[in-house]
Amino acid sequence: MKYSERESLALYENLFQSLESHLAAMVNLSAESISSLFDLMRPNFEGIFLQFDLDHPGMLKKLGIDTGRLDRAMQALGAAKDSAAKQKIIPELLEVTRQMRTSFKSQEDDGPVVDRGNLAGSHSFGGVRDRFEDDPKRGFGSGREFFQAVMRAYTGGVIGDNLRSLAAGSDEHGNYSDPNGGFLVPTAFLPDLKTTEFDDVIGGRTQAVNMPSPEVHIPARVDKDHSTSVSGGLRVYRRAETQAISPSRMQTELIVLRATSLMGLSFASEEILQDSAFGLAQLLERGFRSEFGSRLQHERISGTGVGEFLGILNSGAKIAVDPDNGQPADSITYTNLVNMRLRCYGYGNAIWLYNQDCLARLMTMVNPAGQFIWQNSARDGEPDRLLGRPAFACEDCNVLGDEGDLILANWAEYLEGTYQPVEGAESMHVRFENHERAFKFFMRDAGSPWWRSVMTPKNGSTRSSFHS
Repeated sequence: MKYSERESLALYENLFQSLESHLAAMVNLSAESISSLFDLMRPNFEGIFLQFDLDHPGMLKKLGIDTGRLDRAMQALGAAKDSAAKQKIIPELLEVTRQMRTSFKSQEDDGPVVDRGNLAGSHSFGGVRDRFEDDPKRGFGSGREFFQAVMRAYTGGVIGDNLRSLAAGSDEHGNYSDPNGGFLVPTAFLPDLKTTEFDDVIGGRTQAVNMPSPEVHIPARVDKDHSTSVSGGLRVYRRAETQAISPSRMQTELIVLRATSLMGLSFASEEILQDSAFGLAQLLERGFRSEFGSRLQHERISGTGVGEFLGILNSGAKIAVDPDNGQPADSITYTNLVNMRLRCYGYGNAIWLYNQDCLARLMTMVNPAGQFIWQNSARDGEPDRLLGRPAFACEDCNVLGDEGDLILANWAEYLEGTYQPVEGAESMHVRFENHERAFKFFMRDAGSPWWRSVMTPKNGSTRSSFHS
């Protein structure tokens, strides 16, 4: 069926209005939900311009529509990896679609083109309701089926009762050029689980070690005492002609990483797996990955080294800063921070970690000149800074007043090896008689500071990469 130019303009104006509605629905959704909606929308809208150009050659150029801009924005949305990146692209897509809808609408003749009639409101009669009205999916088998029904309604005027129940507008807003019309997406097809995502600020900063076997031996130079040698015992001398010099040797040691298992297990009934709109197996995987990240962060800081990582707070290389004379309990002073900074090895790679309860004190702390030492982030996605280095709130830091409430660490001096990355498995046999399925996630890894002790410089106070 080929529409007149006026009908086509009205039709495509409403198609883009529908696209606007779907894009607006993506705001604040997770990356997974955005991708699901995007995958449903894109195939339908990719054919819009092709069909319009076939029906009305040259009209797109006349309207000044840049189809490439929409295509580029859609490609960027599809390529974005996380929710934050996708959310930044949605406003661009919304702007493009609004401009295109305005272009189509500006060319329409006055008056309605195709009357949809009164589509809004309930479809009950005499207290009897259609069964689909109580269905959150409105009788649609999938999101793709819903969007295809919307496209058929716009292109052929065929509107089923289940789609009619989702129509927006009223008697006064019921034609194709209605700027307030469009179909509402059934809530069952917006499966977004609200979560507080775990943010691992340490994992990407440690030194990765290849582990081809469960146990790896790493040779290291014993060079933490610089009083006579900075190279683990080697010495050099000035000499006169024919004068003999003393030989020297370099001392080495082995750092051992032994991978241990980290595992999580959960059960789910077959009923919830069948009925859940979220895809429970994927949610369990996502949740366990966050839990793995949280556990690893805790071990990097506080691990005992027995069957788990050795954390920096239990390492012989840690320097605990002494409190000031007369310093009140449960407090942090400017002098504390300066002493940590002065004795930090590799400060240019170090980051601050703090318990959230310390933030008020840190943000209001000033140096002797009365200048704030805390710098708020100047750009989105960039961390705040303390004495020039990134500062992050960390749940694994201890409460204010306890050692570890504030940590300064150069994590490039921390070794972390993964022998077996996170894997998952499921079984229906463990609780077969209970009609339940088991989900197991596991990994094998190891981690430890490679420093065994603090560094003793030739002159001055001891230094380390880890301070509390």
